[in-house]
Amino acid sequence: MKIDIIKPDVGYSDIGTFINAAIQLAFIVAIIVALAMLVWGAVEWIFSGGNKESVDGARKRIVNALIGLTILAVAFAIITLAGSFLNIDLFNLTVPTPDKPTPFNK
Repeated sequence: MKIDIIKPDVGYSDIGTFINAAIQLAFIVAIIVALAMLVWGAVEWIFSGGNKESVDGARKRIVNALIGLTILAVAFAIITLAGSFLNIDLFNLTVPTPDKPTPFNK
């Protein structure tokens, strides 16, 4: 009895591609959310009408959005730097598979 394993036509054929896509998606979603919070804070500031509490809330939202963007930039830099030290492209992972037992067999 012979069992044939066929690669899927859709989706991810290996876990490395899925991990790469998940990391990229996480960064993209985080950047979009941070920019949306920045715009929301700016709009809140514009419509505050000079109310001190509203201006303070808008300022806090803008500062938190900028802190979030800074954390994302630092995380990206650390991942890139660690990858260059370890000689691994962490944004293009190659997970070993039976047909490619090590990431260095390209």
